[in-house]
Amino acid sequence: MINRWFTRLYDWLKLHRRRVLIFGGGGFVVILIAAQLLYPGDRMLPLTYVDGLSLSGWIKSDAITALNSKYQQAQINLYFGHSKKAYRSPSSADIGLVIDNTTRINDMTYPWYIRILPGSLLWGSLVAGPHTAPTYASDSVSVDNYIKSEFGDSCKVSPVEASIKVTDGTLVLQHSSPGGTCSIDDLRKALLTVNPTITAVNNVTISSEAVPATVRDIDAQKLLNQIDSKISNGIPVKVGNTDITIPAAQLINWLDFNVAGGKLTYSFSADRAGAYLTQTFADTVSVTAGITTVSTRDFVETSRQTGPSGETLDIAGTLANIKGFIDGSSTVANVATTKVAPVIKYTRSYSATDTGLSALMSNYAQTHAGTYGVSLIELSGQYRRAAYNAGTIFTTASTYKLFVAYSTLLRVESGAWSWSDQIQGGRDLAKCFDDMIVVSDNDCGSALLTKIGFTTITNEAHDIGCVDTSFMGNDGIKTTPQDLALFLAELQSGQILKQQSSRDVLINAMKRNIYRQGIPAGSSGVVADKVGFLDNLLHDAAIVYSPSGTYVLVIMTDGSSWSNIADLTSQIEALRAQ
Repeated sequence: MINRWFTRLYDWLKLHRRRVLIFGGGGFVVILIAAQLLYPGDRMLPLTYVDGLSLSGWIKSDAITALNSKYQQAQINLYFGHSKKAYRSPSSADIGLVIDNTTRINDMTYPWYIRILPGSLLWGSLVAGPHTAPTYASDSVSVDNYIKSEFGDSCKVSPVEASIKVTDGTLVLQHSSPGGTCSIDDLRKALLTVNPTITAVNNVTISSEAVPATVRDIDAQKLLNQIDSKISNGIPVKVGNTDITIPAAQLINWLDFNVAGGKLTYSFSADRAGAYLTQTFADTVSVTAGITTVSTRDFVETSRQTGPSGETLDIAGTLANIKGFIDGSSTVANVATTKVAPVIKYTRSYSATDTGLSALMSNYAQTHAGTYGVSLIELSGQYRRAAYNAGTIFTTASTYKLFVAYSTLLRVESGAWSWSDQIQGGRDLAKCFDDMIVVSDNDCGSALLTKIGFTTITNEAHDIGCVDTSFMGNDGIKTTPQDLALFLAELQSGQILKQQSSRDVLINAMKRNIYRQGIPAGSSGVVADKVGFLDNLLHDAAIVYSPSGTYVLVIMTDGSSWSNIADLTSQIEALRAQ
């Protein structure tokens, strides 16, 4: 059935083919012209190219934006005199040149008399244009700013010196290029009048008085030939009676070239050569250094037994010898070595004296991490005093609360304050004072400090001789180990505060201090102390009631540890007991 229908249709078309062609073709033309008449006027025609950019079917406003962007990015190569290399390549935007394509794009119309021509939708872009160039608007201020930033106050272009570059393991000549001096006005005029396009390279040549390169191509080529001839087969480096050849590929990659004093020079990079030279030569030439044993007593040397020196590879010296071989100043390249001093091992001993104790503190500080300040005052027995950096000013951390406690006790003794006075958070003075010392409560310490006053506490500390203590600085409260030691010595010996009961209140609270990792951990006696810790600061200020007598010990540190403070305390006690 279907086949019969197709057969009849075919016979009918064959019989009426002329009529079908006439009416069918005419209908197609009518439809095509209708489509052309209805094509939007704000769109670019199909197959439209403007300055090499395809804008087929684009909305005109988008086409204008795209073209303007391309033109703003167009580079302008600035050549001076007979230079073969552009000195600078600013974009249109860099010099403030505004390039607009609005008019030329809007002028590309598709008029009705073209629209009625069959097929014009495909070839109309050839008629539409563009027929005009973009508009150019220079900005003299931007040009002046560009000239100022790139050329300064004078139109001077430095010449490019001939040099040598390592490329893919090969020495390649870098050609020189003359510089020159020109007129700022000429440069300004050229930048103000340039009309760059995006269809060709935009070159601008500024006339200038040539300044030749100091290093000419012939000079660089001569050095290249010299180096190449010496290293092409590698360079033998003598190690004792043996020659070890360094391949050319290694040597070339170590080379650096620079111009100094008008002359092209070269050097070898120790950084790039180091690993290879160490792997190749170090084991052969290295000799382990011996040990020098030094005995000291209170830091004074008492004997020395000097060990033998060693030797190690001298990379810089070896490279200098290789360079000397290339330059012809030597006929052989020897591996270079340098002496290694023997390791010094100290055997230290200390006397149980002021000097010996101070030497112990000094050596401990120098051989352990962190910054130390230490002060020791014996209050019985031999009454020794020892110190290391005792005058160094530290941020107090919570040790400031000792001075706050002293000023508080002064006011209780005078009757100005009562232990039942309310201080902070429902706590009276007795409770706040105890918490401030025993558990280092910050709220109570801050409340009492504010109540007494920063200036007053500073002055009262100075009155008892703690002259390096200050609550007045912008960078925190400061004190020194010797100030804290003096305060505790005066407290224990009764030189400050009128009443023994006042002194006992503070000392007994210090004995109950809950932080015991520092001086208490390293001491064999009963310890009354106040610690301070803040960031990297660890401080301990203590009165120690030891079997060998009562003493004051203050250790202030920055970057140390509680275990080190305890260890130093233990060593001090052991030396005191001798």
